[in-house]
Amino acid sequence: MLNPIAPPGVYIADPEVRKMPNGKIFLYGSKDDVGNQWCSNNYNVLSTDNLVEWNMEQTSFATEGVGKQTDYTTQLLYAPDCIEHNGKYYLYYCLATNEENEGVAVSDSPYGPFKNGQIMKGAEGIDPSVFIDDDGQAYLFWGQANVKGAKLSQDMKQIAGPITEGLLTYKVHKFNEGSSVRKHNGIYYFVYASHVRHGESNCATLCYATSTSPLGPYTYGGVIIDNWGSGRNLVNNHGCIEEIDGQWYVFYHRPTHASSTMRKACMEPIFFEKDGTIREVEMTTQGAGGPIDPTLRMEAARACLMDGNVFVQVRRPANDIPVEFLKDFRTGDHAVWRYFDFTGKNLKQFTCKTWGNTQDAIIEIRIDGVGGQLLGTVDIAAHQEETAYAIHTAAVQKVTGIHAIYLVVRSKKEQDKSKDLLNLEWFEFGR
Repeated sequence: MLNPIAPPGVYIADPEVRKMPNGKIFLYGSKDDVGNQWCSNNYNVLSTDNLVEWNMEQTSFATEGVGKQTDYTTQLLYAPDCIEHNGKYYLYYCLATNEENEGVAVSDSPYGPFKNGQIMKGAEGIDPSVFIDDDGQAYLFWGQANVKGAKLSQDMKQIAGPITEGLLTYKVHKFNEGSSVRKHNGIYYFVYASHVRHGESNCATLCYATSTSPLGPYTYGGVIIDNWGSGRNLVNNHGCIEEIDGQWYVFYHRPTHASSTMRKACMEPIFFEKDGTIREVEMTTQGAGGPIDPTLRMEAARACLMDGNVFVQVRRPANDIPVEFLKDFRTGDHAVWRYFDFTGKNLKQFTCKTWGNTQDAIIEIRIDGVGGQLLGTVDIAAHQEETAYAIHTAAVQKVTGIHAIYLVVRSKKEQDKSKDLLNLEWFEFGR
């Protein structure tokens, strides 16, 4: 159940998640492609029945190329949503254009493919979100800086009735974008990306507002999760909450590639207080599962926090699988993986793999903080293309309990302090 959810080399952001009538969980989101400012011309669908193994359907809907289902546009596709109604599955999408940018397509299956994309007249804006209330009435929400909402027609393809503006606003609710609505114990929860913490140009914080009616008024509730610190050039977040087998989760995304436009979906369990408020949760590597067995190999790219120059990168060798790793650690940079359970393990060794060239450096293995207990140090010798990669081992002190692992990189030479020192692919603890 590790974060991120999407497989290596695939970048799915803006997650909207539904448990569908067939009992499986489906994730619908934007697909970020290298070279685009944001997103791509097609969507993928992720699905699972255990929150561990996620399957992927490629090109479930497209505006260009294979699977094209819009005869009126070739624009990029921004964040979608999807819902089941009377045995059909309705995909609500939006386009990278300022006019006639909301649309709907339909499928007989939650896996897609979604067909016959058509314009939603009257709904102009980004990030559509669909919600069906207990009485069967469907609603659509959308917008940036100003949330709009309206009832949907019985066929789920048209706005039916007046459009309500200002359900959430930039000034009052610190609303930027990313609408998503759910209902819990009679309360409507509007989840959205907010600039409440990191300045008006940054909506890294996923917040919620509550109401007793789907069309408001809504009252600001608080922060659910903040993806600040999960990567360089971070400017946004987008996600939802969903109940799965009695447990509620928040789905959100984190950046990769030192870019604000390459992102990966993640998830964490959340908890409601008796008064209906939602506790803020932190980003983790363990995700929906419990603490991780430290003897299992940990891909470095699953770090939930990074500081400094380091960032996630992917290599795509010809005729081989894509591999993600942490690239360009410099002296003082660190990365964090939450949480490992060392109870009863009696582990004495740490092993890691660096990819490509390295400089003379050390990796400090610490727990629970950059200045936390030092378990050991890994000596990294300079490596210049003698082989594709190198394996390093180090003795570590015994530790017990549940801890975050901090790996801090230091240069051995004064002249190397501003250089890229190493790329880290994976690590593991052993006996």
